[in-house]
Amino acid sequence: MIRLEGVYKNYGAIRVLEGMDLQVEEGKPLCLLGRSGCGKSTLLKLLALITRPDKGNLLIDGKGVAKLTDAEMDDMRREKVAYTFQEPLLIPYITALENVTEVTGAPKDKAVEVLTQLGLGDGLNHRPPKLSGGEKKRVDVARAILRGTPILVADEPLSNLDPETGEKVMGLLRGHADAGGILVYSSVEPSETKFAAQVVNMERK
Repeated sequence: MIRLEGVYKNYGAIRVLEGMDLQVEEGKPLCLLGRSGCGKSTLLKLLALITRPDKGNLLIDGKGVAKLTDAEMDDMRREKVAYTFQEPLLIPYITALENVTEVTGAPKDKAVEVLTQLGLGDGLNHRPPKLSGGEKKRVDVARAILRGTPILVADEPLSNLDPETGEKVMGLLRGHADAGGILVYSSVEPSETKFAAQVVNMERK
């Protein structure tokens, strides 16, 4: 379980999160909904242990992160969290398949299976410069799923995807939650909340 208790996060004079309370439970996918600039990515980075709150408590399985050293926080993130960026960070000089296997250590056959499920069976040996934005996003999603961490955080995983492909992506992400994991994703589209058990409207936070 993840809990936020009275969390504040600012960037200089810009107030992004003010006294936010939130609970995210295993098996209950959570969608953060709102337009660009409303704080979705900031909250996702807090949940993914990429950054810290300025004030308030963030607890992962009952353990507060405020007093962790940077090294301890890095260790917790590697052990517990997989994160997909809004703009995928792929290694440009290796193939889509290698971007999955070399980053996650997943067996090749499993990586092929997941990428094929995501509609990338014909692009396994393509390098990122030859992939579309949506294809890069799917490679990033495959990496996150195959990390095998209990928490999966996805920043707008359905952007640049057609509805059919989006269904495939969310099917795999929902599978993580159905297996008892934590799934948090963001979206600008109200229609994409249908995949969630909980919705937080970030414009009303």
